[in-house]
Amino acid sequence: MDDSARKQMVFEANRKSVGVAYLLWIFLGALGAHRFYAGATRTAIAQLVLALSVVGWLVLIPWLLADLVLIPGLVRDRNMETIAALVDEGDEKPTPAQRKPLTREERKRQAMLEDLRATGYRKDRRDASLYR
Repeated sequence: MDDSARKQMVFEANRKSVGVAYLLWIFLGALGAHRFYAGATRTAIAQLVLALSVVGWLVLIPWLLADLVLIPGLVRDRNMETIAALVDEGDEKPTPAQRKPLTREERKRQAMLEDLRATGYRKDRRDASLYR
């Protein structure tokens, strides 16, 4: 089995589902179970602590309503962290002596990409079926 197939299998085994996160929100949301599932441990602990106090429910109820919108992003971020960990795991970066010199166009493109990353630009994945 090649390395890419192994990485894909590891990702599929660790992939988080938005549907499961919503089910956890419905049944155990006040205890922060959906946030534990999505890997947001600190905020999950905060929700758990708030659920244990009567006054905490004043903060917890609006927070849980906001989580209805935030859950897909939490799960997507967790999945992206998993992908990043898998990519970083097996890839060795070439030493400066092994790299070929960049052309002028490649340097321009690289500078443009660095500028976009610095401004927080992130390309969203589009559903190809919408454009057919």
